[in-house]
Amino acid sequence: MEQPEKQEQVEMDQEPTELILSNCPGTTPATPLSKNQLKKQKKLVEYAALRKLRRQKERNQKKLKRQEAKALGLPRIGPSRKELKRRNKQEEEESEGKQSPKFQVAIDLDYDEQMQERDIAKCVKQCLRIYTINRRSAQPGRLHFTGIKSNGQIHKCFQRNDGWENWQVAYHFDCTHLDAFEKDKMIYLTCESDTVLDQLNPEYIYVIGGLVDHNHFKGLCHKRAIEAGLKTARLPLSEHVDMKTRSVLSTYHVFELLSRVLSGEGWTEAILATIPMRKGAKAKSVSNNESHEDNAQQTKEDEEDEAQDAEQNDEELDDKKEEEERPSTL
Repeated sequence: MEQPEKQEQVEMDQEPTELILSNCPGTTPATPLSKNQLKKQKKLVEYAALRKLRRQKERNQKKLKRQEAKALGLPRIGPSRKELKRRNKQEEEESEGKQSPKFQVAIDLDYDEQMQERDIAKCVKQCLRIYTINRRSAQPGRLHFTGIKSNGQIHKCFQRNDGWENWQVAYHFDCTHLDAFEKDKMIYLTCESDTVLDQLNPEYIYVIGGLVDHNHFKGLCHKRAIEAGLKTARLPLSEHVDMKTRSVLSTYHVFELLSRVLSGEGWTEAILATIPMRKGAKAKSVSNNESHEDNAQQTKEDEEDEAQDAEQNDEELDDKKEEEERPSTL
């Protein structure tokens, strides 16, 4: 009878400390590809081979449109890429000369083994959006991509984007945020944290988990941060807005929210401008709360008045009874 217990104990000891795709209960093992899947895969390879030609064609079309608009005297909408690069470079030089630190954000990309190929593509696409948001922000910060494994799936996906090496981003290959920065200077943003992020402090480096998992690894980022002894915080979503769904945002939505607040917007304004419409976010109205309090106070006063009226009626009835019971003097 003791052998099964020992066998169960050995199996428990052999359990992995962290979930990956191979042992995640929400995933299924791969099966051989069908004929249709092989055809789709072949088309994707051909599509990827012609990507550079399509990009060059798109650039030529955009260049032609800009020339036509310039010939017609139409104003340009937004700054050009050269202007953005020149502005960011100038701001970096100025920030180096100043003593005040620049706002820094690190995207934790140490999740190669937790994401499938399609999720990795979505993750890299979000990194591209983050880079674009930071470049066009009124107050661009210093952006770090940490935990990229050399020749890993995320690295290979980055290589599919032309010019990614020239992005104004600090890439950390085979180096996580724990190796790149001091623990006391980092705050890992997770929705499971009990600490609310009220203000942004440039003295800290804010780490955002670059994990696209569709809730297969719920709470993994928070678990990693706690095990590493890092400070954690959550965005003040429930303090400023009411939402119909869970307060879980994608990686680039979190960065966009931080960027808006850094540019001078209030939390409520920034949250409503960032969160997708499907979440049904509505600002918490202070006037509504005050009106509820006023209504409650008015109801209480009305109840007190009704009680006073009832007491007066009871006193009048008692007086009438006393007069009726009093003997006549005549």
